[in-house]
Amino acid sequence: MRSQGVYGKRLGDHFQLERAPAIVTRSLKRSEMGVTHIRCQKPSLTSPIPSEDAYLVAFQVEDCIEHELWINGRGSGALPLFSGQTSIYDLRTNPIAFVRETSNCVMYYMPKAAFDTLAEEIPAASFSELDAHEGRPNDDPVIAGLTAALLPAFENPEYASQLFLDHITLAVATHVAGRYGDLRLRDGSNSGGLSKSMERRAKEMIDSNLAGQIPLAQLARECGLSTRHFTRAFKQSVGVAPHHWMVLRRCELAKDLLRSTTLTLAEIAIGCGFADQSHFTRVFTRVVRTTPGAWRRSL
Repeated sequence: MRSQGVYGKRLGDHFQLERAPAIVTRSLKRSEMGVTHIRCQKPSLTSPIPSEDAYLVAFQVEDCIEHELWINGRGSGALPLFSGQTSIYDLRTNPIAFVRETSNCVMYYMPKAAFDTLAEEIPAASFSELDAHEGRPNDDPVIAGLTAALLPAFENPEYASQLFLDHITLAVATHVAGRYGDLRLRDGSNSGGLSKSMERRAKEMIDSNLAGQIPLAQLARECGLSTRHFTRAFKQSVGVAPHHWMVLRRCELAKDLLRSTTLTLAEIAIGCGFADQSHFTRVFTRVVRTTPGAWRRSL
């Protein structure tokens, strides 16, 4: 039996908790991540979590001195957790914790699929796994700062937008993948450009709107970037600005129509998003170095 998202009530059940508030983000395609606020008010022994190719990244909000951990049935002995520390638990290793006192922590559920998607979304090498160090805690000021920004959302969810929650969770995942995993920029890659998936999405949107207009801000929003950043990144990845790319694609579409239809030049102009035949002729000639009529006659 496989677990389907160890966060919220599912995670709270393993700690015998009646309430385990959670934040869920689906900002990554094909994967979701969940963040759960775990508060144990009495001693508890966690029940086994079904094996899954995923991790729990736990940030300790308060000290939990009386704590023990078992990994694959092997006990760690006393393993105190101090406020501000971060631990990583590999859910393939059957982690079981015994908390002898109150505990207050935030747990990030991060399936390997999320890290794989990150590797596709940014110019990075493929992701293999995290080094969980058998749940041994360490000080991580980055996770501490990001979790501090996230904590108020559990008590006052109306003050935090989903976009904010998505960005914080994604920032934690990206940091964890690079700090404790092997997510790295590809050798020779230019981090100032678009990722392959962003470039593909932007080009698809442009191609599907050649006959009309698509705002630059909409393209940028689809890539999660500001308009200025998107424009710069697109040119860096593609070699030309977004508007120039659209003009080139309109000319390619015009060539297809000139070659395969008997539409008039005026009809082709409108069908390819040009203002009129004169505009079409002027732009096509500049790009192709010959007029549309001459290009058709040369076929």
